[in-house]
Amino acid sequence: MPRWSGFVLVAVLLTAGCGSTATSPTPQGPLRLTAIQLPTFVVDGEPLTGFAVQVENIGQNAVDLTFPSSCSIVPAFQTRTGQPVTPVGGGWACATVITNVTLRPGHSLSQLFTVTRGDAPQGQSIVLLSGDYTFVARLDDTVYRLTSDPLPFSLR
Repeated sequence: MPRWSGFVLVAVLLTAGCGSTATSPTPQGPLRLTAIQLPTFVVDGEPLTGFAVQVENIGQNAVDLTFPSSCSIVPAFQTRTGQPVTPVGGGWACATVITNVTLRPGHSLSQLFTVTRGDAPQGQSIVLLSGDYTFVARLDDTVYRLTSDPLPFSLR
């Protein structure tokens, strides 16, 4: 378990220091959705990468967000030709519970997704077979439907 906490610490530090390398499509209203790919590391012989996603209130007023499940930011993976990819072991699981968050001006909501190569589920990581993929993050709010720019990556 310590290897994951080390990765998360590195990811948080890298996310805090990144600025212009993020993807950020034109904001919808007072919100901006930003996704960045974190560096790939080799852990126990397998590549491990991650994506940090942030939803920021760039407006002047508080924004109430309502999500139809426990997932506020949902990851999606595609092949480079645009075909949807389901992670090994199944898709993303969210509890069926309505969730509310209020973002004050300048505040944000962040989530980290770790991705590794493999052929069996591995704890909290999203597991994909070797290949070339595209990562996209979606804000699952009932009003604001934001999608990040696609981020291509490879697992070898």
